[in-house]
Amino acid sequence: MTKLQKQMFIIIAILFAIVLSMLGSLKIAKNVEPEQLSVQYKTLKDEKIPSSMNDVSIVYFTDVQYGKFENKKRADKLFNKIEHLDPDILIFGGDLFDETCQMNQEDMDYITNKLSKMHAPLGKFCVLGEKDDANNDVVRSILNQAQFEILENETILLTNKKEEGITLSALSNIPDPSKISTSDKQYNLLITHMPDTLTNEELSTKSISLALCGHSHGNQITFPIFGGYKSIDGAKSLNRSHAKRLAFPYIISSGVGCTHVNLRFMAKPEIYYFMLQSK
Repeated sequence: MTKLQKQMFIIIAILFAIVLSMLGSLKIAKNVEPEQLSVQYKTLKDEKIPSSMNDVSIVYFTDVQYGKFENKKRADKLFNKIEHLDPDILIFGGDLFDETCQMNQEDMDYITNKLSKMHAPLGKFCVLGEKDDANNDVVRSILNQAQFEILENETILLTNKKEEGITLSALSNIPDPSKISTSDKQYNLLITHMPDTLTNEELSTKSISLALCGHSHGNQITFPIFGGYKSIDGAKSLNRSHAKRLAFPYIISSGVGCTHVNLRFMAKPEIYYFMLQSK
């Protein structure tokens, strides 16, 4: 075998390996990861958390995108998982239906019934996503029937049979940070739908213990080195591929459902389970 033949053989072998790798990745993205709903368990330990909130659990889920891809089979898996976790507080981060969903009465009744059966003795709260805004009246009606309190540019106190507690602040898709009220003497949890909202400079003057957001689906398809397969409005400056140092810690959830394409790669669907601990 000549030197040229050896070089050509190596090149062909590398190209063949790349093709096999791409085919394998596509199979995982289509058949594996969208079904791998995971729970991220985290303990939030802080001296600002009062003893009355000790061991209080919070489940946070976002971007259900119920519709063409997030069908009843996947949605049942999600709702059963949350029911099994049995949270004290339940927080939904927005985008209940996908833009592809026809939202017929059967779909609306199904989602309303499932959300209504979710038990959280210390409250169920949510913010709206941009897809919720597109079907505002219907989504609000469903969430209200399911006893979710929709929060928009406001701060509320979460307690557990005592006067003291932690605060929950929420920013809408038209954020107004001036309307949220935080104290450096309290543990403050912030929720919003879009990650880019967290880059608002006014938030750096607020006392925020942890911020939660979603929207970008963890980029849904993430290539090693190159990052997400496309840029998403509302998550262009801050997403799972491009982190920024902010004045407070934050978590960008990859969410639950799929949108545009029924694929996930290096962005498994997830929900978060937090346990509060006082120091």
